[in-house]
Amino acid sequence: MVSMTGKNKSRGAVPPDVAQQIDANLKRLYSETASEELPKALSDLLTALREQENSNGSDKA
Repeated sequence: MVSMTGKNKSRGAVPPDVAQQIDANLKRLYSETASEELPKALSDLLTALREQENSNGSDKA
C-alpha cells in the first residue's frame, strides 16, 4: 500500500537505519562465507586450471 502524504520520498527508498542494518548483515554473511574452506571439487578444478595456464604460458617463449 502506498502512502499519499505529499512527501517527496522516492519509491523503494530505504531509511538510513535499515540500510545500515542491511550493510552490517551483508558484511557479516560475506565474512563468514569468505572464511569457509573451498569444496574439494572446486579446489581441484582451480588447481587443474592453474596447471593448464602454466603449461600454456611455457609455450609462449
